[in-house]
Amino acid sequence: AVVGYVMLMVLTWCIPNGDVAATAADPYPVLYIVAANLPPLLTNVVAIIIGGAMWLCGLASVTSMGRMWYAFARDDGMPGSALLKRVSGRHRTPVAAIVITSVLSVLVCVYAAAFYVVTSISTIALYLAYVIPILLNFRNRVPRDLTHWSLGRFGPVINAIAIAWCAFIAIVFMLPPNELVLWTMLLVAAGMALYWFVRARRSFAGPGGAVTA
Repeated sequence: AVVGYVMLMVLTWCIPNGDVAATAADPYPVLYIVAANLPPLLTNVVAIIIGGAMWLCGLASVTSMGRMWYAFARDDGMPGSALLKRVSGRHRTPVAAIVITSVLSVLVCVYAAAFYVVTSISTIALYLAYVIPILLNFRNRVPRDLTHWSLGRFGPVINAIAIAWCAFIAIVFMLPPNELVLWTMLLVAAGMALYWFVRARRSFAGPGGAVTA
């Protein structure tokens, strides 16, 4: 957070002629600022570094999603579990889950309008994943001697702040002009709930073992 804030401050100070409107209108504001302050060679180096960072973030996202597909499929908690939970005997990885994840990642980029929707929903879902255990802990009030680590008397207050923040940030990401994010999120939630009540709650049997190909 500190390093990111410093970087944003430096970029803000270096906006060409202080023209925020022109910078914001550029398709690549960061590169616009960099190109105005550095020679072309160094600008290209920065662009390559940014591209490499984005590539690594993409790989991390694909890896994470592939692992989650496999984990849920391993417990028969999602469609296509028989395929998605198979682990390659040669590579020792869930190849099908990774390949399907990669294909879906490419398909998302085909429709440009879907990109910001997926980005916003991913952020919201990430906050929801963080806040669910916090909410359960806040509701259940687990005794301190049963936990491995505790915030002590500050725990309930910090939990309440975290829950309020996650609710606030989820709403912000769905405010206009992001109405499409709201309706897509509601549609995804409704689809997941429908799948749970129709099939998953009957087929889900808890942690199981992987099937080796």
